[in-house]
Amino acid sequence: MTRLGVRGRTALYFVLALAVAVAGMATAAYVVVGHELESSLDLGLRREATRITRQFTAEPSVASISGPCRYLAAPSCVQVVAADGQIESEFEPEQALPVDAETRSVAAGSISAHFRDITVDGHSMRMYTAPLRPGSAVQVAQRSDTVDTGLHRVGWALLAAAAAGTLLAAAAGTILARRALAPVTALTRAAEQVARTRDPGQHIAVTGSDELARLAVSINTMLAELDTALSAERDSRAAQQRLVADASHELRTPLTALRTDIDLLRRAGRLSPEQIDDTVAALRVQAEELSGLVTDLIDLARADDPDAVPETGEDLRLDTLVADCLDIARRHWPAIIFDARMEPTTVFGVPARLARAVTNLLDNAAKFSAPQATVRVELTGRVLSVHDDGPGIAAEDLPHVFDRFYRSPTARSTPGHGLGLAIVAQVAAGHDARITVASAAGQGTVFRLGFPE
Repeated sequence: MTRLGVRGRTALYFVLALAVAVAGMATAAYVVVGHELESSLDLGLRREATRITRQFTAEPSVASISGPCRYLAAPSCVQVVAADGQIESEFEPEQALPVDAETRSVAAGSISAHFRDITVDGHSMRMYTAPLRPGSAVQVAQRSDTVDTGLHRVGWALLAAAAAGTLLAAAAGTILARRALAPVTALTRAAEQVARTRDPGQHIAVTGSDELARLAVSINTMLAELDTALSAERDSRAAQQRLVADASHELRTPLTALRTDIDLLRRAGRLSPEQIDDTVAALRVQAEELSGLVTDLIDLARADDPDAVPETGEDLRLDTLVADCLDIARRHWPAIIFDARMEPTTVFGVPARLARAVTNLLDNAAKFSAPQATVRVELTGRVLSVHDDGPGIAAEDLPHVFDRFYRSPTARSTPGHGLGLAIVAQVAAGHDARITVASAAGQGTVFRLGFPE
């Protein structure tokens, strides 16, 4: 049997989901129609009993038998029963309505009127027993075949509608799956082409506005920035070529992981629901990791481009900006305690760039801290300090912590691509600020970002 691809599984899941929804709606409609038909039958019996009760005193003949119960054309079977169980009205012995203890109790006035399903001469009937006068009760019965027949017709009609809806869903699901996964195919081909040819002129056709479309836009933006940078002077072109090489190496790992998980999903028939959920979650994490890497590369490429339009700076409150970044960090790292002491500080800079640098410093400190550890943040004398109680940085690694794509041997098992601190250094240089790091094994690390007067 041919394994279903991602498109096939997407279409299948769409059809299954819609089929379940249609089945649920059809079942609900079937139940509601059945209830309404039964309610209509009960209402007719109750009205008939009420009519007989009101007219019996003046016209006792209203309680006479109106026709054989076995004929569907008979409006109802009527029978008057005394409290001792004796039938007081005209009746056919072979088709008399059943009299039991509850019927005698209704005639005696000890219990109220009630409905009951009975069988007379092999026919299903619905019977209503109500008090007629002191010491007697009236029984009104009618065949319930019409309810069963109506339900059967409704059931077949709903089944036909559900089958037609499922066929339409299959066609729509196939079309939607092809369109929904088209960006994945284009993204994979474009990334493979860039990795193979080192040509950033390859772009991806973007359709829609979902996460995959935004990822494609980010990659297109990155490729456009790289293409522009490669046309600059020799030194800048060489730097951008190194950046493309490093980016290709870093992109290959998450894309390979994505393709591996997609190939694993092709064998979904052999996986448990838990394994499928884990694989889908891994795909989302890998896509987010890839998107973060692309964003970092775009920031680095823009800052290195000598022809790029400089971003406009402004006077801003650094303590307020750091407080906003702390709020985001607390949500992103709920297991870490952030202790902040800040004094009002005004600096000149680009808010978005400074926020990115501060966020990277906070994330770096939290990443290397144990759960429930404290990251201390201090802003005083125009110097922002971020101190963690992590394992520290080895002396031989300290000179390289701000290099692009550099990761020490102890940091290679943690998430990231080695670009966060490089961006911090780049932002500091763009604001004439000074970034330093001090660390000792087992005593944590402190980063200081000092701004000029």
